[in-house]
Amino acid sequence: MSKKLFKYRANAYHHVTFCTKRRKPILAGEIRDRVHYWLRQLAEERSFELIEYNTWLDHVHMLIFVRSNEDLSHVMQILKGASARRIFQEFDDLKMQMGENHLWGRRFRADVVPVQALDEVRQYIRDQERIHTARAAESAISALEQWRHLDA
Repeated sequence: MSKKLFKYRANAYHHVTFCTKRRKPILAGEIRDRVHYWLRQLAEERSFELIEYNTWLDHVHMLIFVRSNEDLSHVMQILKGASARRIFQEFDDLKMQMGENHLWGRRFRADVVPVQALDEVRQYIRDQERIHTARAAESAISALEQWRHLDA
């Protein structure tokens, strides 16, 4: 029996976060807009229930409902893989500018969200710009947004 790396519950809401490769701060302007477009488009094409999503310079937050016939790891593989392909097709020189062959880091973090906390998590995801702008005034973003690996 193989042990699953990511633990999740079917028929549950998940707050998922993932970052750009090496936390490169590239999710701004037109690239940010196109990442948003492709996440929404891919979720719609595959009938994934993507409830809320937003980005900050180097990471993505999503609220997604995982149905009983879905595997969260597979859903994330599709969203991250297909969005990266589309972004690299649209922005020919992005790989060279990033110095990376991959748009997204390998990992993601997923936390189950109880129904009574949905509004709070949705608001948190919507408020990313305000949250990070306020934090930036206090100290460097990189110090505040240390990525926690799932196996840590």
